[in-house]
Amino acid sequence: MTVSVQQRSGSFPAMRWSEPVSSTLALAAMAGLNSHVKRWRTALHVGVSVLTVATGGLAVAPAAHAAAAAARLSVTSTWQTGFIARFVIVNSGRVPLSDWKLEFDLPMGESVSHTWSSNFTRYGTHYVLTPANWNRIVEPGGTATGGIRGVLSGSYVPPMNCVLNGLYPCS
Repeated sequence: MTVSVQQRSGSFPAMRWSEPVSSTLALAAMAGLNSHVKRWRTALHVGVSVLTVATGGLAVAPAAHAAAAAARLSVTSTWQTGFIARFVIVNSGRVPLSDWKLEFDLPMGESVSHTWSSNFTRYGTHYVLTPANWNRIVEPGGTATGGIRGVLSGSYVPPMNCVLNGLYPCS
């Protein structure tokens, strides 16, 4: 292999080769670049460290805004064999609230037959409501609303242990 290197700009030492040289020898000849690489490596490490610290600070910011979410679950009517409830998810924060989750418990003898503007999953007497595709994201200052049709046998007891996103008790 024939290597021909000539200084064009910068502060590298001028080098000229016009005779065959192995790739190992070529790398050794460029050892003068080593001090420049070390300086750039140090600068890169400092830059990455600064970005890591800055990004760590930003990662905490959304959690501070998450407390601005709230939920209400209220029963609007009852009759001998059922009830209707309404829920409202409120985002009073400054960032969008996405993929919310509303959980609650019903006593034995009561169950959810269907919901609107949400999907539900049942685990015994525990229910989890998740958003429909069209209300998955609640913009700042916005709300997501929906309803529940429940059935019952016996006396009506309102939903209990209602919580939004596993953190915020419903009002």
